[in-house]
Amino acid sequence: MKHYLAADLGGTKILFQISTEQGNVVMEKEVVSEKFTSFDMALAAFLAEDEIKDLFIDSACFAVAGPVSGRDASITNLPWQINADQLAEQFSIKHVHLCNDFAAVAHGISCLAADEIITLQQGEPAEGAPRAVIGAGTGLGQAIMLPENDSWRVLATEGGHTDFAPTDSLQIALLEHVLERFGHISYERMVSGVGLVTIYEFLLIHQSHEENAALRQAMISGDAAASISQFALEKQDAIAEQALDLFIKIYGAQAGNLALTVLPMAGLYIAGGIAAKNVQRFIDGPFLPAFTAKGKMAKLMPKIPVRLILQPKVGLLGAGLLARQYQV
Repeated sequence: MKHYLAADLGGTKILFQISTEQGNVVMEKEVVSEKFTSFDMALAAFLAEDEIKDLFIDSACFAVAGPVSGRDASITNLPWQINADQLAEQFSIKHVHLCNDFAAVAHGISCLAADEIITLQQGEPAEGAPRAVIGAGTGLGQAIMLPENDSWRVLATEGGHTDFAPTDSLQIALLEHVLERFGHISYERMVSGVGLVTIYEFLLIHQSHEENAALRQAMISGDAAASISQFALEKQDAIAEQALDLFIKIYGAQAGNLALTVLPMAGLYIAGGIAAKNVQRFIDGPFLPAFTAKGKMAKLMPKIPVRLILQPKVGLLGAGLLARQYQV
């Protein structure tokens, strides 16, 4: 029986999965990226698990949160360098394929059930038009999908690293605040887990607001961005609510920038854990107003279908699909 290995490598965590030719999952495991000094060490630990240590792997696809160049890849938010040929030899895998993590997300859309996607904006869908994908997590990923022979040609991008452009006076103040700390400010700096924390801390200073001690303790003891989201959604802290809304507004503006660049009349898809965990805020909040606020193009923007992916493992699903596709 043939076995396929897929992994979704993020700056925070790695999702591993081994499946059969029929798509049945043999084993799946999530590990914390920071616990390993290199990807091959994380992979070795996973493949040493008792349930799978004797399996022969025909093909593997590793979806990497960073740029891929030929057989080499690097993770933007980790000091890891990955070479496909080296991994194939080290772990006796017939074929190893590397792809950008949002290329994997794009491929994974075809694996989703109808109830794993919700529509934020119906738009006017057009057959034969492109799609675009954007998603915030540890970083900000983007990809483009072009129709090709009843399928999709996926183009990875690093569009999340384009320059952040404020759209109002509060965002101008935010930009000035973070420029002093970081020098170059990309959309990823704002629209990511660390970005939500940065926005929250800016608002505390900007409004001279006394911090909620319970929220600060939650941020220290757990995931800081998730804690801000939780306090915002539960209406336990006004600054957390403002921070999440400002974050979503900037997210919407950059999604609109991507939409103007690609004109994805077959759909712009929002992926990433932050959106999936804050669905109602994306439905009711400032995402769509910011998405459509494009001056001369404001009448075009409501025509673009906007969909939100609820399935957090869509990148892993895409990597699994590619592992089977790229078998030797």
